[in-house]
Amino acid sequence: MIKNESRNEVYNSILSRRSIRRFQQKPIKLEILKKMVNTGRLAPSAANLQPLEFFIVNEKNLCDQIFETIGWAGYIKPKWTPAVNERPSAYIVVLVNNEKNPWYLRDVSFATQNIVLFAESLNIGSCILCNINKESIRKILNIPNNIIIDSLIALGYKAEKSVVEDYSGSIEYWRDKNEVLHVPKRKIEDIIHINKFQIF
Repeated sequence: MIKNESRNEVYNSILSRRSIRRFQQKPIKLEILKKMVNTGRLAPSAANLQPLEFFIVNEKNLCDQIFETIGWAGYIKPKWTPAVNERPSAYIVVLVNNEKNPWYLRDVSFATQNIVLFAESLNIGSCILCNINKESIRKILNIPNNIIIDSLIALGYKAEKSVVEDYSGSIEYWRDKNEVLHVPKRKIEDIIHINKFQIF
């Protein structure tokens, strides 16, 4: 066991963070949203080229418009979206200002992970979304055509619980009768190789 593991806030945030899709209707302070962007800004960047920019959306009318561009929870059947009183209270749109940068997806991954882990440390739920209508978002937010819209992060104080289940043949997440979300993850002993490659 790692020394002081139970008190390691970073480790515990990683363990507890799940994608959240139901949110309280409580605003997130702009100061906190800017700190989230700062964690993304300081993430590793391949060759330190820093191609990312971030667009904060927290005005209600704009949030309502952005909500309509999102495809939610593809594994939940029948088709599901958060109710009006469960919608995110803010979004961070992840932008790329250099489409020729061959490594920008790595930068996006590092930055978004930083953002959602910092959010988790404040008990703010997050969901990184790629199933979005990028051209609609471009029009709503008046983003120039030379800027890539990569993804967006939905944010809000949590209004649901999500728990990890051991993978048992299906990767599809589900909700139980109490509306708790269950997410299958492969067990560590099924994915780890130590000093030699193992066939699982």
